[in-house]
Amino acid sequence: MHIAHRLFPAALAFAGLAGASVAQEQAGFPPPERVQGSVSYVSGGIGSDEAATLREAAAAYPLTLEFTAPSGGLRGEYVSDAKVEIRDRQGRAVLSTTAEGPLVLVRLPSGTYAVEVAWNGAVKRKTVAITSGKRLHVVFEFPPDNAPR
Repeated sequence: MHIAHRLFPAALAFAGLAGASVAQEQAGFPPPERVQGSVSYVSGGIGSDEAATLREAAAAYPLTLEFTAPSGGLRGEYVSDAKVEIRDRQGRAVLSTTAEGPLVLVRLPSGTYAVEVAWNGAVKRKTVAITSGKRLHVVFEFPPDNAPR
C-alpha cells in the first residue's frame, strides 16, 4: 500500500502533462507549418503564449511579417485575417494566404519579392530582399481608421 501512495502523485502528474499536451494539439498550438510550392510558412500569434512561441520560431525563417494598427496606446493593436500575397521578381505568386494572426513566418529562397498585405480595405506593399543566412522582420502598420469597430 505504501508503494501505491508513492506512485499515485507521479501518475497524476504524468496524466496532467499528457492532458495539457493533447489540449495544446487540439487548440492548434503551436500553429502548423504549411507549404505552398517551394515556400513554407507559419501563421498565428494570437495570445501571448502563441506569439512568444512564434517569435522563438522566427529564428528558423528568413522572413517575419508582423501586422499592427495603432490604438492610441503605447502599443498598437494586432491585426488578424490580413490577406498576404508574396510575388517573385517575375510577378508569380509564391505565397497567397490569409494570416491567422499578427505574425507570418515565411521560409523562401533567396531573392527579391514584392509583399502585398490587405486588411479591412487598406493595402500595403513592400519589397523585400531575402539573403541566405539573414533574417528580415517587416512590420505592416495599418491606419487606425481601418481598425474594425
